Amino acid sequence: MERTTSEASEALATATNGTNGTKWYTPRFQGLHLVSMLYRRKVLLALLEALGRQVTRPDLQKYLFLLSREQEHPSYYFIPYRYGCYSFSADADKHALTKNGFVKSHDRWVLTSSGRHLSNLRPVDRTAIRTIVSRFKHLRGRPLVRHVYAAHPYYAINSDILEQILDSAERRRVDTARPRQSTPCLFTLGYQGLTLEQYLNKLIENAVSVLCDVRRNAVSMKYGFSKRTLDRACKQTGISYIHMPELGVESNRRKNLRSQADYDSLFHKYGETTLIECRESIESIMRLVNENGRVALTCFEADSARCHRSHVADAIVAGDSFGHPVSHI
Repeated sequence: MERTTSEASEALATATNGTNGTKWYTPRFQGLHLVSMLYRRKVLLALLEALGRQVTRPDLQKYLFLLSREQEHPSYYFIPYRYGCYSFSADADKHALTKNGFVKSHDRWVLTSSGRHLSNLRPVDRTAIRTIVSRFKHLRGRPLVRHVYAAHPYYAINSDILEQILDSAERRRVDTARPRQSTPCLFTLGYQGLTLEQYLNKLIENAVSVLCDVRRNAVSMKYGFSKRTLDRACKQTGISYIHMPELGVESNRRKNLRSQADYDSLFHKYGETTLIECRESIESIMRLVNENGRVALTCFEADSARCHRSHVADAIVAGDSFGHPVSHI
């Protein structure tokens, strides 16, 4: 199900606490705008400051990634992408910071605000940034990419430049890190409590090839989970996205859901109506699994017992021509 009170609460918590559970802050500096800013963006600006106030776009993604490995609560999460580790969220934050005049970006990220951003961080994050910069500041461009690929081979599995960067032994380690599951399987997952990158990694690690969005309205207050953005992110990671709104739960049925008994009553009615009326859609998902192997159903709730996607999965499993396992991830 989607657009629930719990999703609105989570979006508000993200807005007030930031991705890594730290609160918004009011900067101590004057930029082009005096704003309240998500803490993760403050971390990004502080890293830019520590790196000499400018760095190439690919290098900053790598430094942010290395910083995330040093932090107890990472400011950003990453997926394996065309040039290694990549964060959609960091790129979106770059656009927001550019719009507000804190950075300029063409082929480089250039810090334009004059404030001392490091001094505004929590001590543990200041230490993490100084550690990363001290350890890796001598690495830029290809040597930096090579270090990340060699030390973290999973994030090189989708690289377009792998053969140019690593030797044959190192490439074998990347190949070993590549998910290889091929047995047909139907997955279900919710995005509650996950960043876009954490969510995509669940799909990648389980070798999902098709994502079926069973929300009635594929709109979310969380970054990355509205239809257009999620579709684009999936395509960029080699996953097909299909929206099946006919399998969603109507909004007037999703009111006043407080106990498991409320959910059970809703799902009983859902099974007697939608799942019967949309039998063709159920059969189309069966065909997707039979033809593509590994398909995931998605909605909001983390707990599949409180989401209609588990009942869609049950209806698929009940089909005569379906003999594959179901996994709630």
